[in-house]
Amino acid sequence: MLVTKHAAELCALLVNDLFGELPSRVLAALFKKGRCTITQLVQHTSLGPRHLRNGLGVLIQQNLLYHHTDPNTRVTTYEANSDACYNLVRSGKILEVINSQYGTAERDLVQTLMQLGYARIADLTHAFSSRAPKINGHTNGAHDPSSGLIESKDHLNAALARLIQAEILETVRPESFRSPAEVYREIEADVTKTAPGEKASKNKMELHMRVVEKFRTFRDQSKALKRQLDQSSGPVTKRRKLQNGSSRNDDFVHDDAPDLNPNVVVRVNHEKCLVELRNQRLADFAADFLGEVTGQVYRTLLELLTAKLSRCRADPLIGDQNTGPQVTVTTIEIYQHLDDDINVLGGIGKPPRENIDSESAEKIRSGPYAYDTGSDEDEVDDDGPSAKPTAPRGRMARAVAAAAAMESDGGSDDDVDVKDQRVQANGNRQTKVKFEDGVASTDSRLDQMRNHLLLLAESKHRFVRHSGTLGRGQWAVDFDLLMDRLRETELDAYIEQCFGRHGLRLTRILREKGKLDEKMLPSAALMKKSDVQGKMLAMQMAGLVDVQEVPKDNSRLANRTMFFWFFDGERTQAQLLDDVYKGMLRCLQTLDVERHKERNILTFVERKDVKGKEQEVMTTEHYNKYNQHLEEQQQLLGQVMRLDDMVAVFRDY
Repeated sequence: MLVTKHAAELCALLVNDLFGELPSRVLAALFKKGRCTITQLVQHTSLGPRHLRNGLGVLIQQNLLYHHTDPNTRVTTYEANSDACYNLVRSGKILEVINSQYGTAERDLVQTLMQLGYARIADLTHAFSSRAPKINGHTNGAHDPSSGLIESKDHLNAALARLIQAEILETVRPESFRSPAEVYREIEADVTKTAPGEKASKNKMELHMRVVEKFRTFRDQSKALKRQLDQSSGPVTKRRKLQNGSSRNDDFVHDDAPDLNPNVVVRVNHEKCLVELRNQRLADFAADFLGEVTGQVYRTLLELLTAKLSRCRADPLIGDQNTGPQVTVTTIEIYQHLDDDINVLGGIGKPPRENIDSESAEKIRSGPYAYDTGSDEDEVDDDGPSAKPTAPRGRMARAVAAAAAMESDGGSDDDVDVKDQRVQANGNRQTKVKFEDGVASTDSRLDQMRNHLLLLAESKHRFVRHSGTLGRGQWAVDFDLLMDRLRETELDAYIEQCFGRHGLRLTRILREKGKLDEKMLPSAALMKKSDVQGKMLAMQMAGLVDVQEVPKDNSRLANRTMFFWFFDGERTQAQLLDDVYKGMLRCLQTLDVERHKERNILTFVERKDVKGKEQEVMTTEHYNKYNQHLEEQQQLLGQVMRLDDMVAVFRDY
């Protein structure tokens, strides 16, 4: 598996921090040399066979390696799993989203499996049963039911069943440790193999479909237990948490827990966890633009749409993500799953009815549409002229009431921009725009929630698409287009941070126009020629833009040559990813240096008689140093998490 130098160093450092130097040393050799046998690893790492097997055992237990034994030669080869190694940095984010979407017991179970790598259900039952009496300081065997932690075998089985049905956990079999690319090559060789004297088939498409079908069967073997649970107990429903910690769904009963095979081995499915993280990221993205309430409605919609989605991106080997009809969800279904604590009456404007163009707001779009097809000006209706030609025909403000009826305040509020009204109305800041939010009937609540969906559909980012009329409206999400928009937003923020608004303006012009003559850039960007040349040279040195020279004749003189500047988005994103890896690596290396400087204090704090009483036991000088180290550690880890968000957007989502 090809990874950059900084990505390999980052993965090795993460393994070193969590599991020690020995596994990290073995992993670094595999990243550097590729697939190896034990004999080759002995030469590359200068480790003895006993130490080498210990390191390999830790890596295999944590699912950080692919390995396979050839049945003919009985030789085992090992290959680094870079995706699994990098996912170590996301453990905290995964646990947080599991806790918010499923509950404390599920989070506790996932955390245990992250520490173990994989485990049998029988071993998990024994572990949780043995530690349950000691939770929260109870030594008499009583368990605090309000803690939400796993308290019995039935509770464990119920949590396991929910997570397996949601594909957060998957079953493990011997083939699970093989590289998918290697399995695909074997299937392809087996399908295309011909007997002696037999001619190869000319129907390449049929052979490819057979390969894809066999590989899909191999990949879906880990879902056999999920299919059994779906047939026996029905589809899983997520338990949404209220503010007081209680559960909204009452159908989560421990007594109804299925009896699972104790010999089944399970582990965390990070691909499905990435789907949950993407839902959270998109909901936050919508909340930043349209308000907290709209973001919560969008989060519910995403949960329903991705309930049966196993991965964010199509499998690179077979590309089967977009097969079949697109999944849609109705307004009624969203309303039934929406948390009762969400006040949908707030966070949206209420203009007069005559200012709303209902036909434009209710427009149905059967297929995905590009972001640049419309503007904030009037749109052309595909079905013909509007039945209400006198009504305003804007997209967002006039379609779903983003412009609020302003209260009179000295006449100064009439000049407030419509977009600013929408943003302020959806946020939590105190503004001059007032709304009369109150308790309304179920029909009114449903209509108000539907207004949030229309606001999402009419946003310039196209968060959702109105795709039908069943169930008070059907909604779909074009994830590819939406993620392209999010990646563009992140890339613009990166360019503006590094090269200012002028650099961002120039790159946007090149993205829109393609290759552009150097003489046309100053007039297109409304900048001086000297400023354009200086900014373009700086961005060329950084690898963001490049220039193509086209000579007019064979003399190749500068005054007889045309220079065309262009912006390569894919190359820029790849380089940005490598820079992000490097930044994360430097943050973690700095943290290691700081820990080494304060090793004496940190060793003292780890003592059992000091934990929880640091301020009482330590001197003022050492206690201040300890607090300063914790603050620096928090800042460095926070920066790593922010950089990981960029990696997820550009690579995984």
